Amino acid sequence: MTAGESVILETLTEPERIHFRHLALVRPQLPSEGQLHMLEGLARTLASPRLLALMARTPHWLAHWPVLLGLAENEATPESIRRDLEMVVSLFDQMREMDKAPAAEKFERSESVKALYSQLDPTLKPVAKLLAKQLAKAVSSTGLTQELPPLPSEHPDWEALTAVPIPLPGRPPQPILDRAGRLARASETAQLEELLAFLVDADPELRQTALQNPLVSEELVCQALASCGESGFFEEVYAEARWYFREPVRASLQEAPGCPPDLSRRVGLSQHLVSALEDGAPDTAALRRIVSLFTQLDESEYQFVTFWAKRQAPQLLRVVKYFYDRLQRQRSGLASALPERGEEGRWATMEERVFLATQATQEDQISQVLRDPNLQVFRLALENPALSPRLLVSSLSALDHERVETLAAHPSWAEDPMVAEALVHHPQISEASALQLLGRLPGMKPAIEILRDARILHLEVKRRTLDHLRRLYLDMDIPERITALRTSGGELVRHLPQEVLQDEETLRRMVADRQLDPGILLRLARNKLTPRAVLEQIAAHPVLMAHAAIMSELLLNPKTPRDAAMRIWGLLSEAEQQQLLRSPHLPAILRSMA
Repeated sequence: MTAGESVILETLTEPERIHFRHLALVRPQLPSEGQLHMLEGLARTLASPRLLALMARTPHWLAHWPVLLGLAENEATPESIRRDLEMVVSLFDQMREMDKAPAAEKFERSESVKALYSQLDPTLKPVAKLLAKQLAKAVSSTGLTQELPPLPSEHPDWEALTAVPIPLPGRPPQPILDRAGRLARASETAQLEELLAFLVDADPELRQTALQNPLVSEELVCQALASCGESGFFEEVYAEARWYFREPVRASLQEAPGCPPDLSRRVGLSQHLVSALEDGAPDTAALRRIVSLFTQLDESEYQFVTFWAKRQAPQLLRVVKYFYDRLQRQRSGLASALPERGEEGRWATMEERVFLATQATQEDQISQVLRDPNLQVFRLALENPALSPRLLVSSLSALDHERVETLAAHPSWAEDPMVAEALVHHPQISEASALQLLGRLPGMKPAIEILRDARILHLEVKRRTLDHLRRLYLDMDIPERITALRTSGGELVRHLPQEVLQDEETLRRMVADRQLDPGILLRLARNKLTPRAVLEQIAAHPVLMAHAAIMSELLLNPKTPRDAAMRIWGLLSEAEQQQLLRSPHLPAILRSMA
């Protein structure tokens, strides 16, 4: 290891060090087929801007199209580098469209390709030429051309190669309001983005004021819950009757990553109870499960269960009242079964721990036996009928490798989709176990969450997840694809750019919706693979006038039709035009107009 490598390793995190050693080892030589496969996976899944900058500054890696395309599609790639790579992708996309265009349009398309090539970064022009030659000429018998950029030197400057470019200055900041002004703004603002920012603010009074804004809707509250990290906000929403009984809000409370564990457990437990009551009690085991869920139900959740019973099953109101009265009369007899070390000066005996593992009904007791140092006690706790999937998932973070593997091999818990998904995300699980659990995750959402999680270091897991997501998308019809794109918030565009952006009919029908999420329009406007017809349709979308960011991305996209770009340019203010003129990616026709 050289001195330069030692210095750069000290500034990286532990996962980044592992990938940096691989990249530094492969960089001075021509990559083999297996190494190219590894580089392609890293280009698509790495979340480290410094390592992605290193890959983008290695020309003989960029000469392989999958690596260049992966870096251009990875949103963690530094902005300026990613835009330069996207221009190369757009160049070849326009060349393909030029070949398919009618004869009358070929000259205009050819001029657009030449203008775009002249705007490429000088370091990327040789790479673009090489890629064009590989497409235009016959390859040798080995399947590879012999023309490659020169290999890097033996002692590179790692600091310069991994330096993240300084981003361009953003839009001028808004005037800073004092606290009274922010409170007044939170109560009367009509901008949903600003109202969402007030809802997730750290100031409790500001959040309470924003919640009283008449424009606060159920959908906006769900968005705030999904992105908020303030635990007080979840209790505030839960305490309001207008949100307490709404099932989408309760589902958001349960799924939000920032929700306090106790609140998530309470809401999840009542949801499991309601589902069990809907299914009925066909056998003794189902009846015991319902009784167990009732004994664990928190007092604050009886209002929701009663509300559900009044609407769906009035005959169960007497059952709900019986368990509520029972809760008031007595608490579980196991409350003091496990002695505290400080009180009696002794540890619990093995008999007491085994008894709790099989008979405990309270959450704190079950959580305690799941962390028992004896693996046999842990296995017995997995068979406890009071152990719910939500409680097991909340205890996974404290489990070591041996217990995680035991749970992954369990015949019933490994079949539960919630537990299987949490296990795949666990840092201690082996690659083989994670691959076995992948087949038990239904739908697109778990696959997208796996691809988004930077803590998963198994590249094979992410590769198979991406293949599974691709198969799911290709098997859908157009309405199902539109629903999947809207539900994922455009994440499918990031992970399946080829499949999504080549499906022009789906994109046109989705963009035709006037209520489309601006975030999806922004992703489509930014991507250089988006068809020209879809870009022209976005330029006429009514949402465009309220989002300057979408207009800017359309202007910076070289595939945007000239007429649409000139029309959008006239809609911008002088300050916004000056801001865009600083970007080297602005088309020459707009720069000449300014």
